[in-house]
Amino acid sequence: MLHQTIPLSERSREWLEWVLVTSVPLRRLDGADAPVGVASSCLIDYAGRRFLLSVQHAVDRGSTDWVVDLGYERGKGTAIYRPKSFNYVAEIVRGSGVIRDIDFCFTEVPNDLVSIYQNATPRGISDERPRHVFQTDLSATPDDKQVFAFAGQVKPEMHGTSALATEMNVYPGLRFLRTEGEFHVFEIPVPHPGHEQFQGCSGAPIVDMNRQVIALVCNGDPATNTIRGVSIARYKFAVDFMCRGANGA
Repeated sequence: MLHQTIPLSERSREWLEWVLVTSVPLRRLDGADAPVGVASSCLIDYAGRRFLLSVQHAVDRGSTDWVVDLGYERGKGTAIYRPKSFNYVAEIVRGSGVIRDIDFCFTEVPNDLVSIYQNATPRGISDERPRHVFQTDLSATPDDKQVFAFAGQVKPEMHGTSALATEMNVYPGLRFLRTEGEFHVFEIPVPHPGHEQFQGCSGAPIVDMNRQVIALVCNGDPATNTIRGVSIARYKFAVDFMCRGANGA
């Protein structure tokens, strides 16, 4: 579903169709492998390796029960990938020695890992295509002349004991307002619908019309009609550190 009320140019329409496949769904499974939580993420290729990025408040520190939804395979069910572990980031508050957690996490995944977007209805599956993998140097920052968007699976509902249904939404028309610490703040073009309407979008990539990933969705504020996304460029050093460590540098 595209949350847009104004006529679209062909470029804008193509961009929004692309935004639809930028967000990779995550599922939290219980001991019986039944889904009990949802979140979002994105895949990036960086330094010759593939990483999955998300946010810490969704994927709890030390979690081992989150999986990547790779898409439904006919006759088999939903394919998943289980990350071994996530890496988390913290900062020392200057002058206090206090360690503060940052709402960002990531893990390395196989270079050929791909998630498939599918428009699934009771009548079958349509519009099947690979979800986007960003080719990035992790340096993109928001331009206040740009328009931004994000997508995510929301309104999770359980059907039976193991079937999870969600609604895929695209939220376009975001305008960059300012940066506050590690967060970029964006104004949304309609009244904030409330946190429950965005449940499942945490960790979704916020992208610009140049198809760059800028931030990951963290939270919103209905009073100011804004959402906040954690800056990816600010924490490039954490991914670099992992790459150097794995290469023995």
